[in-house]
Amino acid sequence: MKPITQKVTFKNHDAVNTARADILKILDDICTKNNLRYFAFRDLLVGAVHYNDFIPNGLKSKTEIGLMRDEYDKLCEILYKKADELDLQLIDRYPSGAKALNLTVSRNVDIESDDAIISDLASVEISAFDFLPDSEAEQKMYLRKVANLRDKYNKMVNLTPPGTTVPMSLRKVFGLFWGTLVYGTKNPKKTYHKLHSTVKKYQNTKYITRLIPRRSVMIEYDNVFPTKRIKVNHAEINIPNTYNKWTVEINDELMEQTRTIQKIDLVLLKEFDRVCRKIGVGYFVCGGTMLGYMRHNGFIPWDDDIDVGMLRADYDKFIKEGGKYLGEDFFLQTRQSDPKIPYLFSKIRLNGTSYITNYNEKRDFHKGICLDLFPFDYIPNSLNERQRFKNKVKFWANIHHKVINRHKEKVVYDAKPKTFYEWWARTYNEIRRRIVHLVPLKLTQRLYIKKATTYNSKAKEMGLTTVASFLPTYTYADVNDMIPYQDINFEGVKVMALKDMDKFLTMQYKDYMRLPLLHQRVGHDLVSWHVDEEIAKKYNIYND
Repeated sequence: MKPITQKVTFKNHDAVNTARADILKILDDICTKNNLRYFAFRDLLVGAVHYNDFIPNGLKSKTEIGLMRDEYDKLCEILYKKADELDLQLIDRYPSGAKALNLTVSRNVDIESDDAIISDLASVEISAFDFLPDSEAEQKMYLRKVANLRDKYNKMVNLTPPGTTVPMSLRKVFGLFWGTLVYGTKNPKKTYHKLHSTVKKYQNTKYITRLIPRRSVMIEYDNVFPTKRIKVNHAEINIPNTYNKWTVEINDELMEQTRTIQKIDLVLLKEFDRVCRKIGVGYFVCGGTMLGYMRHNGFIPWDDDIDVGMLRADYDKFIKEGGKYLGEDFFLQTRQSDPKIPYLFSKIRLNGTSYITNYNEKRDFHKGICLDLFPFDYIPNSLNERQRFKNKVKFWANIHHKVINRHKEKVVYDAKPKTFYEWWARTYNEIRRRIVHLVPLKLTQRLYIKKATTYNSKAKEMGLTTVASFLPTYTYADVNDMIPYQDINFEGVKVMALKDMDKFLTMQYKDYMRLPLLHQRVGHDLVSWHVDEEIAKKYNIYND
């Protein structure tokens, strides 16, 4: 089969997108005349960079611009005065009447259909960005403080029951009752002003982010300003000068980088297959690797890793014996061989390489280019029991991830704290770090594996036929559709695959032959990568 090309169409009517572009032109004109610096971010930025338009089929995508808080306040004042003149609606209130945490600028759009005129709403959200403290420890404490105030305010202004005759769930009723007890007698105005005075605390530091109404990514101020101009629909808007925190520009350099990493992936896959056949265990390519084989006859052009799955018995045997047979350039990464890894599955890394992502950048373990190895365990046949079991396994996976996300190395600071708040932030975070380090990762992994493997020993007597991997995403398959494995040719390497790959991919991806949209054709959040010259020569990485 050939991949289905993605036809770029707008499910929301073109009139709505035209109206959104009209609003952007008005806002751009106001900001230009009043020397107010703004920038597109999130969905609007993605659409502008990849399509010079809004995201195709983007019914749920938002049109958002940001300004630094002082300039945001000035823009709001101007819009309040000129809204009627510009035929704009300003939404700055919650349904309860309390003040909202950002401003939405809207315009009604009438869409003509065959039988009626349908009214729709075109909107642009305007948010304020604020400075963050430079110290990482102080950042964490500051973000927690803002989040607590923000959540408190949202609970206060959402105590009014919904104006509907539809019965509320018991949980919703209890939430309203408890919220009324805690916040019902308090004035949200005080919390609103405290929240805004808190987010204005820092000025002219290195990093900025949107703190309210909800947090956005943290980005360096100099990566935003001065901004660049770009077209979106029939408008021209500002975007950050460096925007890879929100989206990656797909160009020839990125594709060449991906192809080079894929060559290293094949070295890993070939070695893994050799060892599996030597010790007599089965496996199957899965995830993006299986999808690439079926849809692209090889790698997905923008994918840069290898995914393989194994039944738990084969997985355990490989972990126990495989390392002894791997070549000297390969490293089997498990909890035993690399105790600080954050993962609940194993990897094979190529020594002499590095693959640095946002997730692993500040963590201390082997970060070479890798092959991911996922164990599959038996699950109940009953759909209800299966869902309950999945939730229990996910619970222990979440416990592990909560521990690992705080299991970082001690932060070494270049300078002494300048304020009591900064000193307390460092002290508090160090205390938390030491407490969390008392929880061994071996324990959280053991508890997860104990739960995930619950049904393996009794699968035969219970007549279980389905296995699943819970990480990084939940995927399952009927064993009868998996075995016997078949040999396939993947980019010139003979590897094992499932008997029926179509069923597996349909379960995981639904219409898996349809290509994703352009902005979704990217790999992982790669920061940097490297391969030693000696390794590159040995495996002909740079030779076609």
